[in-house]
Amino acid sequence: MDQDPFDQLQVTTHGMANGGEAVARAADGRVVFVEGALPDERVTVAITAEKKRFLRAKAVEILDASPSRVDPPCPHVADGCGGCGLQYATPEAQRQLRLGMVRDALQRLGRIPDPLVELGPELPTDGYRTAMRAAVQGGRAGFRVAQSHDVVVVGSCLVSHPLVEEILVDGRFGAAHEVSIRVGVGTGERMVVVRPNAAEVTVRADVLVVGADQLAQKRAWIHEEVAGRRWRVGADSFFQTRPDGAEALVVEVGRAAGDPTGLRAIDAYGGVGLMSTALLGAERITLVERSASAVADARVNLADLPVKAIRVAVERWHPSNADLVVADPSRAGLGKAGVDVLASTGASRFVLVSCDAGALGRDAGLLVEAGYRLERSVLVDLFPHTPRVEVVSTFTR
Repeated sequence: MDQDPFDQLQVTTHGMANGGEAVARAADGRVVFVEGALPDERVTVAITAEKKRFLRAKAVEILDASPSRVDPPCPHVADGCGGCGLQYATPEAQRQLRLGMVRDALQRLGRIPDPLVELGPELPTDGYRTAMRAAVQGGRAGFRVAQSHDVVVVGSCLVSHPLVEEILVDGRFGAAHEVSIRVGVGTGERMVVVRPNAAEVTVRADVLVVGADQLAQKRAWIHEEVAGRRWRVGADSFFQTRPDGAEALVVEVGRAAGDPTGLRAIDAYGGVGLMSTALLGAERITLVERSASAVADARVNLADLPVKAIRVAVERWHPSNADLVVADPSRAGLGKAGVDVLASTGASRFVLVSCDAGALGRDAGLLVEAGYRLERSVLVDLFPHTPRVEVVSTFTR
């Protein structure tokens, strides 16, 4: 730090940034992003990084607390675990904060003056995660400290499903540096993928253990039950981190899509095929996905449905004409290349599933430039206790 006066200071916060940090202003006018604070609090902060236009800081003392502040329910927050960045706010306050992040991103990045943003169904806040990636230290699983490579080994996890928590706490993972845990609540199946290999791994006998070094030669998967269907999910395939949230997404995407009967529909970034089930009745459904593992799963999962799964990156796909597009990209969003390709289908209705508020704001602006209008966005609250969002947005031409 090159300026001692900025080592510690008092600020009053006035908002929440996309990553879950409160926003304040220093005396010199620079924005201060404060870890561990809520909006409308007066706090003493320690500066952790100084840039020309902004500062990053960590709250060290809450001088005037928000009415929404609570003691974090998980003891590992005090140990520095960075897995859940909003446990110090009530669940309802968290929902409002995430809603505000989405609205701000649409206004500031998407330049949409008065976006309609609504809360979706309220989902359980504890014991919900059925997929989780953890760091390994000394053979034990844990989570990294925020903005650090340090690992907090955990003896419990507030947000993990019991079938996950048992592996997380009791598993021993040898010399590995990372483990991914995935379970199927509807089937009871469990799997861990250990990086770099599965040497000296000890877990319960019912857990399928796969080394990352084996995945090039060995296919491995579990099954989950969502929306009345059984889903094969490969070790290299993406699936939502909670089945009730996956079902809520399918319902909301179906509402946003409207009646697909007789339409030509595109399921872009279609993964293992979950969103295609919201489009049943369409004359034709084309699923576009770059992951070989996910496309193989989708072809199994949707074998009884009129869905054609194509393995190609959306940005390199030569689009066919369509009436309706559903797109569920990664956290980076569609970007200009994705918007250009999907808009060129001529679809009059576009349903976008976003898992990052900033990406949603940028994509919304690009879709508006391509001739679409945002009707509404619905926050499907898949990640309680964190600043992460999942949003279903409806655009029409």
